[in-house]
Amino acid sequence: MWRDLVCLRTPNRGPVVAARTARVSPSRADVLDAHGAELRRIERDLHDGAQAGLVAVAMRLGVARDLLGAQHPVVAELLREALEGAEEVMTELRDVVRAGYPPILADRGLAGAVDAVAARTGVTTDVRLGELGRLPAAVEAAAYFVVAETLANTTKYSRARRARVGLTRRDGTLVVEVADDGVGGADERNGTGIVGIRRRVAALDGRVAITSPIGGPTVVTVELPCAS
Repeated sequence: MWRDLVCLRTPNRGPVVAARTARVSPSRADVLDAHGAELRRIERDLHDGAQAGLVAVAMRLGVARDLLGAQHPVVAELLREALEGAEEVMTELRDVVRAGYPPILADRGLAGAVDAVAARTGVTTDVRLGELGRLPAAVEAAAYFVVAETLANTTKYSRARRARVGLTRRDGTLVVEVADDGVGGADERNGTGIVGIRRRVAALDGRVAITSPIGGPTVVTVELPCAS
C-alpha cells in the first residue's frame, strides 16, 4: 500500500526533462558557435599579430648580430641569445595556435586535416569519413586533436602494422574512432597523451572509451556533442 502511494504521488518528470533538454540543446549550440568564433579570432590574432611581430624582431636581431659581430663580440653574443629566445617563443606560439585551432583545419576542413595527419603517420592508416555536415570549430579542433594524438601514440608505442580512423555523425554526436592492430596495453599513467585527450573531450561534455588489452587491438572511441 505504501509503495502504491509513493508511486501515485511521484510527479511525472518526463515533460519537465524534455523542456529542459529543449532549452539546453540551443544553448550548447550557441556556446559551441561562440567558442569556435573565438578560437578562429585568437588564431588569426596570434598568426597575423604576435607571430608576425616576433618574426620581424628576429630578423632585425639577426641583422644587428651580423653587423656588430666582429667589432663588438659581447654585444653580438647578447644578440645571439636574444635571437634564440625569440625563435623559442615563436615555436611555443605555433604550438599554442595548433592546440587551439590548428591552421590546417581552416585550410582543409576536418576531413582534409584528418587525411593529412593520417598520411604523415608511420603506420598504414585507413581513413573512413561519413557525412559530417557543419561542425562547430571547437568540435573540429577536438576531433583533430584526438586523431593526431592517438595516431602519434600508435606510431610511438603500439608496434602496429595498420591503423584505421573513422568519423561519423549520429544524432547530433560526432563519433571518432581510432584503432590499431598493435600490442595493446595502453596505459594513460605513462604519459601517452590519453589524459590530454580525456581533458579535451570532457571540456565539450564528450565521452572517451578505450579498450587496449595486452596483445591488442587498441580502440579509442570518442563521442563529441555537436548540436547545431
